[in-house]
Amino acid sequence: MGQRPRPPRASGRCQRRQERPLPRGSRRRGGLGAPGAGLLALLVPLWLCAAGGCSAQLYNLSLAVDEGLPADTLVGDIRAGLPPGDGQPGGFFLSEGSGESALLADFHVQPDTGIIRTARRLDRERRARYSFVAATLRGEMVQVEIAVTDVNDHPPRFPRDSLRLNVSELSPPGTAFRLPGARDPDAGSFGTQGYTLLAEGQEAAAAAPLFQLRYGSPPEPLDLVLLRRLDRERADSHRLVIEAWDGGSPRLSGRLRVEIRVLDENDNAPAFSQREYRARVREDAAPGTAVCRLRATDPDLGANGQVRYLINRRQSDPAAYFAVEERTGLLRVNRPLDREARALHRVIVQARDGGAEPEVGSALVSIAVLDVNDNSPAIHVLYLTEGGGARLSEAARPGDYVARVSVSDPDEAGDEIGLTLQGGDGTFALRPGGAAGLYFLCVEGPLDRERRDLYELRLAATDAGSPPLSARETLLLRIADINDQPPAFAQPRYRAAVSEAASPGTTVLRLSASDADEPGSPNAQVRYALEAAPGAAGPELFHIDPLSGVISTRRGLDREREAALELRVVARDLGEPPLSASCLVSVLVEDANDNEPVFEQQVYNASLAEHAGPGHCLLQAKATDADAGQFGHIDYLLYDGFHNYEKSKAFRIDPHTGHICVCQDIDRERDPATYDLLVKATDGGGLSAQAFVRIEIEDINDNQPIFDPASYVTSISSHTHPGTEIINVVATDRDSGIYGVVTYELVPGEFSSLFTVDTSSGIIYLISTLSHLDHTMMFLTVSARDGGGLTSVVNASVTVNILQTTLAPAIFERSRYTFSVPEDVPEGSPVGTVKAREPLNTLEVISYKISSGDPYGRFSIDPQFGIILTKKQLDHETQSLIVLTVQSQLGSSPVYSSTQVNISVIDVNDNPPVFLTESDKITISHSTVPGTALYIAHAEDKDSGLNGVIKYTIANRQSNAFTIDPSLGVVYLTRTLFTDKQHEYALHITAEDYGTPPLSSLIMLTVIVEEQKMGTTLTFENLVYQVEVSETSSLDAKILQVQAHTQVPQHTASQMVYSLEPSTDSAAFGIDPVTGWIYLRKYLNYEFTQMYNFRAFVSSPEDSSGQNASASVMVNVLDENDNSPMFMRDLYFFEIEESPVPRGVVGTITAVDRDSGRNGQLSYFLLSDGKFFKINSNTGEIINWVALDHEQQTHHRLIVLVTDHGAPRRNATTTAYILVADLNDNQPYFPQIPSGKEVTFKVLEGQPEGTLVTTVFAKDLDFGNNGVVLYSILSEDSFGHFQIDANSGELRTTEALSYNWRPNYRILVTASDQGMPPLQGHAVVNIQVIPFSKGRSVFSQDIRHFVIPENFKPAQILSSVKLPGHYLQTNRKLHFSVSEEEGDDHFEIDSSTGDLFLSKELDYETTSHFLLRVVMKDYNKNPPQNYTIFLSIDVEDQNDHSPYFQDNFIVIGIEENVPVGTLVYTFNAKDGDGSFLNSRVQYSIETSDSGENPFLIHPSYGTLITAIPLDREVTHSVVLTVSASDQAINLTERRLGSLTAKIVILDINDNSPSFVSSSLSYVMENAEVGSLVHHVIAEDPDEGRNGQVTYHILSGNENEAFLLDKTTGLLTTVFPLDHESQEYYRLTIMALDDGTPALSATQMLTVNILDVNDERPVFQKQLYEAAVSENQDPGEFVIKVEAVDRDSGINSLLQYEILPGNGFEIFQINSDTGQVMTTASLDREAQEILSIKGVARCSGTESSCISTSTLIFCRAELYTWTLIF
Repeated sequence: MGQRPRPPRASGRCQRRQERPLPRGSRRRGGLGAPGAGLLALLVPLWLCAAGGCSAQLYNLSLAVDEGLPADTLVGDIRAGLPPGDGQPGGFFLSEGSGESALLADFHVQPDTGIIRTARRLDRERRARYSFVAATLRGEMVQVEIAVTDVNDHPPRFPRDSLRLNVSELSPPGTAFRLPGARDPDAGSFGTQGYTLLAEGQEAAAAAPLFQLRYGSPPEPLDLVLLRRLDRERADSHRLVIEAWDGGSPRLSGRLRVEIRVLDENDNAPAFSQREYRARVREDAAPGTAVCRLRATDPDLGANGQVRYLINRRQSDPAAYFAVEERTGLLRVNRPLDREARALHRVIVQARDGGAEPEVGSALVSIAVLDVNDNSPAIHVLYLTEGGGARLSEAARPGDYVARVSVSDPDEAGDEIGLTLQGGDGTFALRPGGAAGLYFLCVEGPLDRERRDLYELRLAATDAGSPPLSARETLLLRIADINDQPPAFAQPRYRAAVSEAASPGTTVLRLSASDADEPGSPNAQVRYALEAAPGAAGPELFHIDPLSGVISTRRGLDREREAALELRVVARDLGEPPLSASCLVSVLVEDANDNEPVFEQQVYNASLAEHAGPGHCLLQAKATDADAGQFGHIDYLLYDGFHNYEKSKAFRIDPHTGHICVCQDIDRERDPATYDLLVKATDGGGLSAQAFVRIEIEDINDNQPIFDPASYVTSISSHTHPGTEIINVVATDRDSGIYGVVTYELVPGEFSSLFTVDTSSGIIYLISTLSHLDHTMMFLTVSARDGGGLTSVVNASVTVNILQTTLAPAIFERSRYTFSVPEDVPEGSPVGTVKAREPLNTLEVISYKISSGDPYGRFSIDPQFGIILTKKQLDHETQSLIVLTVQSQLGSSPVYSSTQVNISVIDVNDNPPVFLTESDKITISHSTVPGTALYIAHAEDKDSGLNGVIKYTIANRQSNAFTIDPSLGVVYLTRTLFTDKQHEYALHITAEDYGTPPLSSLIMLTVIVEEQKMGTTLTFENLVYQVEVSETSSLDAKILQVQAHTQVPQHTASQMVYSLEPSTDSAAFGIDPVTGWIYLRKYLNYEFTQMYNFRAFVSSPEDSSGQNASASVMVNVLDENDNSPMFMRDLYFFEIEESPVPRGVVGTITAVDRDSGRNGQLSYFLLSDGKFFKINSNTGEIINWVALDHEQQTHHRLIVLVTDHGAPRRNATTTAYILVADLNDNQPYFPQIPSGKEVTFKVLEGQPEGTLVTTVFAKDLDFGNNGVVLYSILSEDSFGHFQIDANSGELRTTEALSYNWRPNYRILVTASDQGMPPLQGHAVVNIQVIPFSKGRSVFSQDIRHFVIPENFKPAQILSSVKLPGHYLQTNRKLHFSVSEEEGDDHFEIDSSTGDLFLSKELDYETTSHFLLRVVMKDYNKNPPQNYTIFLSIDVEDQNDHSPYFQDNFIVIGIEENVPVGTLVYTFNAKDGDGSFLNSRVQYSIETSDSGENPFLIHPSYGTLITAIPLDREVTHSVVLTVSASDQAINLTERRLGSLTAKIVILDINDNSPSFVSSSLSYVMENAEVGSLVHHVIAEDPDEGRNGQVTYHILSGNENEAFLLDKTTGLLTTVFPLDHESQEYYRLTIMALDDGTPALSATQMLTVNILDVNDERPVFQKQLYEAAVSENQDPGEFVIKVEAVDRDSGINSLLQYEILPGNGFEIFQINSDTGQVMTTASLDREAQEILSIKGVARCSGTESSCISTSTLIFCRAELYTWTLIF
């Protein structure tokens, strides 16, 4: 029969399935004919089978056929349901045999073949399945199932074709409208699958849809959803077409038309045709005048669009100048207008619709009011005078402004105004001011108030209106007086005289000055004042009444200090500025005897070398007496040992000069080492003073060393070893110090080479063997030399016996023994023991003896035991050190050894201090000044150490008038004695040493007080005054009043004059001579001087004896908190390494406060950054207490406050910058790969070598090399198929990959930084190899490569995926999709067109490579065919990250003068880009300063170094802008980041101070003590303490005439100056800075003492004698007289004259030369002797310029006159 063909797949499908056999006896109905026949036909085979013994089998056959196919379409073959190989069935019997059967109506079944064909077109919707049973004759049965396969033959249909919806235009987006769904009788995918919204007309042209459909799987509800608001005014209806479609191919669809009517809502406000309306109206327009019409429209319907107008009065036109008609919008004038009040009205008009909730629109109406000339001009005057009023100073000059005149007219043409000035007679004028309507009234001519003091000026202003309007203004201008007339004295100089005994307040002179200014005005009121004339001290001594001009004495005068005073009186008026005139007043002070001699020192100390020759003068004890003449002449006496009745034998004093000289030879070793002398100075009036002199005799090298003993003998064995100590020689020298130090040397001789001597100890050592010598005796000579070079006269002779024996001596255990013994031990006391050891194998006994060193037999030694004992009484004072030589002898052997024994005799206190006499007596004046040294008690103690140190005390304290210096023994007077009735005092003075127990001696000193024989007795109430004064006290502040009194009842306090001794301490103070109030003349400064000690004096001008008294004044300066703390540096810079734990102390900030106590106690506080740092409030240590992380914060700025504890507190602040240095504490990390995660990348197999897989990049937060990252592969299983670029991180293949060889790779990528030690970060990269699909043709697979920038925007088409061109057909139906296994949502593809879209933003730094598998399904194939396309997409890094610095501003410190190339700082910028060049940073710097940039930066590493030497004095700081630029390939895309760095140049002390003040200064010799002489100024350009300069006098100020303030540099006088004694001083001034090390500079300052006329001329003789012959012609030369004046210059020029008197007319004198000539012929018989007086006058006017002398003429022979003078 042949093989049966398989039915085609398009017409049906069959399936055979064997079933279990039917049970016996079962039947099925059916047949080929009628029902009965069909059943019979089916049962016959079953019966035959049963008869034959077979069992029935049931098989299944499933067939399928598409509906709608034409009739006679083959469906299937029943035989296909039978088992193969059973042979032909022989026909079939069907269970459906009836002609009416549906099966037979729709199908034709051939019984013999089993072929089934369609009888007609099938309709699945009518019947979807058919089933029947076919049986064979063999009894086999086949259950046939025919399924009608659905085809898409029904389109979806809506219930109706169109629909209308009413929607409010205010419906919110998201509102859904339910629509009827479409129905499709087809099944499955051929049923309704979805809906599409189609727009018609304007809806199709809309940019964005208004609606969208929302539905689920049909038959779910269908909703129309509103996407955005509707606007009826734009579109009142919308027409939409909704298409329902099934899933057939081609798909069928049905449509529903929807019309949407938009319902109106009041959603539009009325809108004006213009946003702003402009109109103009005259200011005189009447109310009701129309201005303009406004129009607004509203697109809404009905009432919503009806508009009404109104004015918004709240925001405009509140005064209702305008009104608007509600219906028409016509704007009218409502009230009268005034342009001058308001030229522009801005009215807001509202349009309101008629909606239930009305909408409002508004428009602005700007209405300009047009001007009408209805205002007169206005004149405004603003006086520019000093007082702002109509009063002008007569000092005003032409051109000066008087007033500012402005004219204005509120009318529109107001700037066209004319202004005129009338009156003033040309003295004033108007000048235009530049701006319209502005004028200035100025002075045109000179003013004189005395000529005219009032001006009437008239101003007239006229405008340019029509008709013109005008205004007038009258100005009354008064001329104010100025102070232009100075006061005037009647004469330029006045003269007066006053006694120095005049009491304070005595009137000297009355002066008067007049002023020509206006009477009664301040300009004419005169006040008088005294001012210091150059070099004069008048204002301190005199007072002038400021109103009356009466000059009176302020305090007592002293002719000795000022014999003539020059006053300068100034008369000042009270004008502004005051004018003044001055005159000079010469006051002559009359003399009185009131001064006693005063020694320069009370105690003189001097030193004298012994043996100084007689006549040698060693010092001058000089006293001065301020009195003149005989009262100022001083004689000196010298007494020995402070006994005023015994003259010194060793010294003498010059009675006139006070020079103390040697008068006999003095030997320090023989005579006393100290001489105490008393010097007494007595003036011509009997007043005296005394001073004490102590002379220390200095040692000279006048004694030679002496050996004691001078001969030494010892014995040694010939076998003595070299180095053995032989003997000790000793020499002494009576000199002291270095002159008494003795050294020793061997005198060269026959045997001297065998020995050596210790130069300091005198020990002789053997240095050579003696076995070769034949001598039995050797002689040595030792000389001694002292420190001054003198040698011993008698050298020591040493005899050394050589014992030729083999016996060894007994050797001492020590070569030297040292013992000590008190000097008072009894005789026989043990001192010490020496011991020698006997040699081995000997039984001899050792014996000891003292061989030398004990010439006086003070010691003995036990010969058997070696015990040294005292034999006589010892005396430390006689000999303190004894050196013995002790020998040991072994039996009777001639060999012995020796040792040296040093015995120190310890001093005990066995000598008391001894006075030279047991009693003494002194006499003092009753008025002796307290503090005077009266007597020196001197005792001597022979003991040494503390036993010889003496302290002095007054044992009896019967009176507190005396005290004694415990060390020097000087007795002082402590108070005045004139109030005591006691005239004699007995003082028991004890001299006691410091021994134990102490010893003492006593002297009785009798003090006899002489009664006051003349004058008054003055005394201070207190001997010592103490006061505490604040350092902030003001000048002239009174601090203390000292008061003295007198015992004379009639002597009042007003007759006492107080003064201060000139000294360095007293220079800061002054004293009122009358009241005794001490006041401040200079500011005090506790930080420089804490205490002042000086003496105050009181004297009585009426006391001719010149007695005075003194008291000590101690001023303790109290510290005030007047100094703020000051930091040692302006800025502090510290550097600390970051650490996971706090680092503790970072550094110390130090401040100083010159105050003391609590005022100088400092506490430190942090004002910022308390999170990481604290500060020790006491020490200023900055403490890091929270761990620092460089990556979190590289710089910390601390503001430190330091405050003292004074009241009120003072403080200061400074800034400390702390740089946190980077440590390599951060390992690189991969930002694309989360920690602990792995990343997977795909690569297509077969790609060529070098294919980029991905780019990995790592970041490192560290700086510098610590943050430089290099990449490498630590492959786990890469098999060398991959490599990575160490710099860029690009991971590429090294060969083509094969999926079959290896589908997956696991690679460990390592990023290593370059720190020390390096740190690493790791990332696991999984690489998946994507295979090609199998079984496909070559063209069915494609590979596309794309490179897209990372800034590619989402929703843009990246590319279109198409088949290769020669397979592309335009009518192909294709479906595109991205394989779901990619798991990436960055890309989408249009399923229909193949357009590839970017769905979300890319980030190169996150993912740099994508591999997509795109599947394209071609439905035009049957069956559809799939194509795979691989898309390899590389993301191109865009430079979308700018470099950035961690800080925006930093401050760095660098010291000046560091070497060029010094590293300053390392900058580090980060860049978030991933690719190499985009994240690679290069650095550059620029400075805002136009000068040379002192720094360079490395472009790659960011290291900033110095380029030139730094000098802080030239540049304090540099501000740099540091830029970091990435290196993107495209220059225009490069990005910058920057920071500002301020580099502070730190100062070092590299500049010495330099003087800028002159090196020459001048001062008058009569300058008052404390006067400013010079201001020393030195500058140091360094900073802070390095630049703080202090001043010091190094030399030239030995007599301390000047005081230099070390801080201010002010040089002032301390003592009165005298040009005649010293014309100039050369001071070496040093300026010293406070740096470390300190630098200094010196200047030689010459201070010239300018002469004043203070010296009286002195004739060479007081009496001149001459003889002249009688009867000679006139003009005969008689004699030449000569006087000298110690002044210099003009002050020393003298004029001679003869005073009127007897003989005045006979002689004349040359005024310049002093030659005396006769003016007439003389006659001896008429007069034999003539006496005349001559006068020498200096150029000055003072009385001290006059000196007189007497000339006596007598007869020498007959007819001869003798002139004696």
